[in-house]
Amino acid sequence: MESVIPKILGMIIGLGIAYLIFKWNKKNKQSKIYYAIAFMFLIGGLYMPFAETVSPEQEAIESSKAESSSIKESERKESISIEEDAKSSSLSEKKASSIKAKQSSAKSSESSSKKIPREYVSALIKGQEYADSMYMSKKAVYNQLTSDYGEKFSSDAANYAIANIKANWNKNALHKAKEYQEEQNMSPDAIYDQLTSDYGEQFTPDEANYAIQHLNK
Repeated sequence: MESVIPKILGMIIGLGIAYLIFKWNKKNKQSKIYYAIAFMFLIGGLYMPFAETVSPEQEAIESSKAESSSIKESERKESISIEEDAKSSSLSEKKASSIKAKQSSAKSSESSSKKIPREYVSALIKGQEYADSMYMSKKAVYNQLTSDYGEKFSSDAANYAIANIKANWNKNALHKAKEYQEEQNMSPDAIYDQLTSDYGEQFTPDEANYAIQHLNK
């Protein structure tokens, strides 16, 4: 109701002013300009009831909404900024952790290599030579490394060497089998026995079978 009263008063005032200007101009100058002014007040008075008025309460509500929206936007930007900082910090921590892990692994590997006795390293070098140049079996290499008539390494050093030799024992057995076939003209059965014999090459049955199966390939 309160918002309607100002509209009615505005309409009455506008129409009243328009009437007075129109009447005065008609009696005196009869100028088109004054008629136009009167017409403007007339239009304004007629439009007044339809004009929207904003109460102080509505203004306060709108202002409050705008302020709340501004605060929320500020909080959102701050939250995004905090998340980005957190992600950046997390990535930095991961990189630092990765670098520390690599350094720790490198130190551990270096420390481990330093702890290997020199005898073990020597046994490995010798064992690798026997496997590569003489195509010996794993067991034959071990016996050669520990034999009193061979290298005379301790059993621990020889075991370390056998565990770390990089060799294809099947290929070694095949190489030996071809030597027996080509140089001594032995039969496949005789070659097999020679490959697996404790007094011969000392290959395993599986390694000897591989060699026999691939003799003529």
